[in-house]
Amino acid sequence: MAENTNKNGLGIAAFVVALVGFLLTLVPLIRVVGAIICLIGFILAVIGVFKKPRILSIIGIVLAIAGCVIYYVKWHQLKVAIEAAAASIN
Repeated sequence: MAENTNKNGLGIAAFVVALVGFLLTLVPLIRVVGAIICLIGFILAVIGVFKKPRILSIIGIVLAIAGCVIYYVKWHQLKVAIEAAAASIN
């Protein structure tokens, strides 16, 4: 029985992990967990991009980067808001 060689298990795992991480970065209280999961998904996707088919690995890379960007932007907004609040108190 011949095996199907058109599957990239690592790419599928990278896509799922990056998608979960991306979705978690949208939730305010667990955004840090989402960013960590995005980094794990990014690592898996980079490794998975060397196997064919590559499409899910590439989508995983994009989702992981987008999740990390969302985390950074929201963290920076929070930092600026805290600094403005601290400056208004003084």
